[in-house]
Amino acid sequence: MRFIYLIISIVLHPFLFFFLQLRIIKKKEDKFRFKEKLGQTKIKNIQNVIWFHVASLGEIKSIYPVIKHYQKNRSLKILVTSVTQSSYKFFEEKLKSDNTFHQYAPLDTPYIVKKFLNNWQPQLSIFVESEIWPNLIAESSKVSKLILLNCRISKNSFRKWKFIKKTFKKIMSHFSFITVQNNETAEFLNFFEIKNIKYFGNLKFVQVENKKKELIQIKNIKNSWAAMSIHFEEIDHILNTHEKLVSYYKSFLTFIIPRHLNKINEIEVKMQNLNINYQKISDTNVIDNFNGIVLVDKFGFADDVFQFVNCVFMGGSFIDHGGQNPIEPLRYGCNILSGKYIFNFTEIYNNLEKKGFAELIMNPKNLAEKVQNKINHKRKDSEQYLKLLSEDIMKKNISFLDSQIY
Repeated sequence: MRFIYLIISIVLHPFLFFFLQLRIIKKKEDKFRFKEKLGQTKIKNIQNVIWFHVASLGEIKSIYPVIKHYQKNRSLKILVTSVTQSSYKFFEEKLKSDNTFHQYAPLDTPYIVKKFLNNWQPQLSIFVESEIWPNLIAESSKVSKLILLNCRISKNSFRKWKFIKKTFKKIMSHFSFITVQNNETAEFLNFFEIKNIKYFGNLKFVQVENKKKELIQIKNIKNSWAAMSIHFEEIDHILNTHEKLVSYYKSFLTFIIPRHLNKINEIEVKMQNLNINYQKISDTNVIDNFNGIVLVDKFGFADDVFQFVNCVFMGGSFIDHGGQNPIEPLRYGCNILSGKYIFNFTEIYNNLEKKGFAELIMNPKNLAEKVQNKINHKRKDSEQYLKLLSEDIMKKNISFLDSQIY
């Protein structure tokens, strides 16, 4: 199987330039920096490079505290590679410095990967969560020690990898160490007889400083809640819940933060058909005495919403997607609600349920009732809980990484 993948990647290599051009037309690639995905870079001759490789926004957020820690050592040079434009935007706003660089991750063909590695020559390579690209992993392990940090393997992924058990075991054997974010992932890796597994806690629990961005001006609002990372298949449930809540209160505000912004027009059509009063953040960021739905159709506004509301429903959980990470709104003391499909974050939700910070809803018809019970107060104790937990997790992870870097 590994050999077949290698042959396919070699055959596809000549067409990747045109593939990226098509993605640029669809506005899915950075038209000024897309060649970085072909292994090209303007940055040369950097020494003492520690390389962190992530997929998208969620992964770069999870290692933000780790990168900030190592930025303090001016003798180290830190490279962050990522796939998505949203992850680069986060890097630009939060992590860019004179000893920290960003590059779009190379596509997984042998030629591109070798070209990328020949330029950067990292002394330590750290892949984050579930970034499993066979060529990139194999070639990187030849250049430096390779670590898979905060690894997560979902049940769906486990079922798929079981069909090619020997191939998966061979790929994962290139990692010197694998740190897992939950016991479930450790059990899955044990099934493949993979060694060098370590557990220091989930880095997504690590507390980061909350900063009010004030990108949204919210005033004269009494009752509100937010539906976060909502998939289009869940929109009807959210709209039905909003209509119920509007019937209970004279004034009520629902924030909808869609998972995929390319579905905005279709969401608007649904609201128009139901005669729901709404406004979009892209049209105005002022919300004053508003009764209806605010559609957050731009990135970067979620923190302002979390600071304002007391209750957040996490999407991807009324459908068989596996849920979304609830830690970000919890940092702002929000009461967390979720559907029953939370298998991507089972351990996190189990912990939060035991502490009373999260509640699972088996039937979407009950969402309005649960929101009513949660919208009147913040959870002041969640901040202290996360603070103590994150300090312990951060200490253990940094101690381990220090042993590999120095």
